[in-house]
Amino acid sequence: MTIRVSKDVETSIDEAVQSGRFASAEDMVAKLVREYAQRSRQEPSADESGPTEAGKPIWEIIDEENRSIPPEVWDDLPTDLAAQHDHYLYGTPKRTDA
Repeated sequence: MTIRVSKDVETSIDEAVQSGRFASAEDMVAKLVREYAQRSRQEPSADESGPTEAGKPIWEIIDEENRSIPPEVWDDLPTDLAAQHDHYLYGTPKRTDA
């Protein structure tokens, strides 16, 4: 099998072989492929990883963040923030139909 790699990858492989860490380029590639295969069997993919941050669901993380905000900050928010978000975010005129 012939595998084509970029010049910088080829240089890295050559340097590793010349340093004595590997007997040949084939040995280095074989070792890296075996390590990759082992890691991929142990680690779930991004689609299978499930809850984030130490196994917590995202809604729990958001809830924790919200609880860390002092009550006076929540009290200072405008009561029409959801209805007039364009006004508060972008400075557009307030909507009268909201």
